[in-house]
Amino acid sequence: MLARMPALQSADYRRLFYNTVLAAAARWALMLARGWLVFELTDSTGAVGIVTFAGMAPFLVLGPLFGGLADRLDRRRMAIGAASLGVIFSGALGVLVIADVVATWQVVLLAVFQGTTMAMVAPAQESLMPSLVPREHLLNAVALSGLARHASRIVGPLAGGALLATLGAGSVFFLSAGLLLFAVVQLWRIRWRPAPTPTSTRQPLGRLGGEVAEGMRYAWQDRRVRLVLSLLGAHCGLTMAFDSLLPRLATDIGGGSTTFTAMIVGIGVGALIGTLALSQLRQEAMRGSVFAATGLGSGLAMIILGLAQTPAVAVIGAALAGGTQATYMAISATLIQTIVPDHLRGRVMSLYLMLAAGHMAFMNLGFGFFADGTGVRVLMVGPGVIWVGVFLLATVTRTDLRYLLRRGAFVPAKGVA
Repeated sequence: MLARMPALQSADYRRLFYNTVLAAAARWALMLARGWLVFELTDSTGAVGIVTFAGMAPFLVLGPLFGGLADRLDRRRMAIGAASLGVIFSGALGVLVIADVVATWQVVLLAVFQGTTMAMVAPAQESLMPSLVPREHLLNAVALSGLARHASRIVGPLAGGALLATLGAGSVFFLSAGLLLFAVVQLWRIRWRPAPTPTSTRQPLGRLGGEVAEGMRYAWQDRRVRLVLSLLGAHCGLTMAFDSLLPRLATDIGGGSTTFTAMIVGIGVGALIGTLALSQLRQEAMRGSVFAATGLGSGLAMIILGLAQTPAVAVIGAALAGGTQATYMAISATLIQTIVPDHLRGRVMSLYLMLAAGHMAFMNLGFGFFADGTGVRVLMVGPGVIWVGVFLLATVTRTDLRYLLRRGAFVPAKGVA
């Protein structure tokens, strides 16, 4: 098995992998219960959009700052501290529910706090990964990390959905807190430590803003990075911002919390299959074909999901969405990781995460409000069609993208005109 998944040969990467499994399971269980709780409290898709936005907005507002911190602090300790706060916030939400005093504003406020801890963990964790595996194993490591996150999208919602249906949302929040606690333990077990920085080369904290700006300039000036990030933002906003729509879709097709859970699990199953297949990809040239297929498939999946009339078709559409979107995102992350130098990696990966979460946050918010008047179907089919058009247009107009799709990698220079 280790021969087929070479990144797992690193003991420290295995610990990071276990951390990813546990933390992602906690996050998916949290999002499942939080969305359904708010829908039950308000019977409003718009309210679900608000709480989804609240959980993602910190990536947009604070992401670059945390990316700058990840490039100057011990990334492992930064992730440990932030994840420990996440344990407290999830447990607090569980207490509010069990005590039967929970209100929508409290869920939204705690979503902001929980999102802030995730926005701190993400750049530290992503930029730590290349330090734990050889460069030639990086695609495998990124794919396996994606596999861990998305496999957890099966385990977390399944466990959370069972508790939600039997014991209520409060038990799911306690489950989330417990999983996060075990995830923190795995981070503590990582033995890698950063090389000590000589005192003479340490920059004052006041220069952090300039360092963040340096990362943004790099991302803008490198045409390859700019292309990947531009497509990433459009992809996330148009094909991955449907979380707030799923509770309403579940009821529209005659289901309830069980159907809602089944769709969430379907996304996880598809993502697991997609990232597992990607982790076995050995030929770099094939990466371009997979990138194109999953890019276009993401739009098609949204069309299928939006047109679904039965729970079975909705789950199939959700699985297709999970598989194509997770694979597309994993390849995008790998492209960024292989291009960006280590001293800028935390800042650029924070931009990656900021664009992904930011676009999803605002689109979830907008879709949630519009869905109360228009219904959810048009808000799935329409963006799916638009994304397909955007990807095809970029392919026609950008020679560097066509080179990437043919060869699986960019021209090893500043970019192609």
